[in-house]
Amino acid sequence: MSRASSALVVLAACGGAKPTTSAAPNVAQAIAATLASADHARAPWRCVADDLPEPAAAKIGAWELAAHTLKHAAAQQLVIGVVADAGGADPKTLAALGRMRAKLDEAQVELVLVLGGMGTTQPELEATLGVLAKPSSPVVALPGDLESVGAETAALAALTAKGSPVVDGRLVRWIELPDLTIGTVPGAGSVLRLAAGGDGCAWQAADVLELYRQLAERPGLRIAALAEAPRAGATGEVELAQGPPIDVVLHGPTQPAPSAAQSGARDGARIALSPGTVDATPRLPEARPPAAGVLTVNGNSWSWKPLVDKP
Repeated sequence: MSRASSALVVLAACGGAKPTTSAAPNVAQAIAATLASADHARAPWRCVADDLPEPAAAKIGAWELAAHTLKHAAAQQLVIGVVADAGGADPKTLAALGRMRAKLDEAQVELVLVLGGMGTTQPELEATLGVLAKPSSPVVALPGDLESVGAETAALAALTAKGSPVVDGRLVRWIELPDLTIGTVPGAGSVLRLAAGGDGCAWQAADVLELYRQLAERPGLRIAALAEAPRAGATGEVELAQGPPIDVVLHGPTQPAPSAAQSGARDGARIALSPGTVDATPRLPEARPPAAGVLTVNGNSWSWKPLVDKP
């Protein structure tokens, strides 16, 4: 899909129905951001860079989105839901996502991080991300190896027009609280792993290292949220495992199972945590129940709890 075609997809998605008055400015700015992206894009699209276009400014509940940062100025404790790898909008997976969203609500989650792999087309992404979306609780969606940037941008604009804003994790580089900073690394390190080819998004090692450097200098807990996994043993990306000390690395799954419960603090240990896969189909060779995770941050300490679907 060409850059111009991607922009036309967004225009078509937003022009079919008249949005509400409150949503229209956000949708218009989302389209403008897409067109700006076309001017800055490469093949594949860039995932991590200082000169990416800014997302539309918005207020989502107690959160404010401005420049490349989603910020909550008052919270000292934060409960984060982490989801990845739906693999598409199969009815069984959508049902599992609905049950997982209910579990996240029970855990009083205030922010959801989606670490990619949610679908390849606009309808798939609209469906999977739409199940997770809440009007006053941000969902930050990182494109992974499955997502087309054009399709995801169109899906996010359509969800916003319906009053269910989902924030583009390619354009939101930082999530900030007074005692916490999360830096995002969407996409894949190689175009060969992108299902969408040149319309997917990829990161460059130098850009990731610079993000890690900036993240390491932040006060409080330092967390990286990645669509791919850092190298561990024979799997994962070496470039994602390098750089100065940070505290936690949330990453997309290398296997279906979620990481076990554990806890830690600001210690530079670079603990790797994955939610596993929320896919309820037998797409993967090692079948397991759909899973997700809850990361609770309180001051300079954190705790992780896996969630497993039991229909």
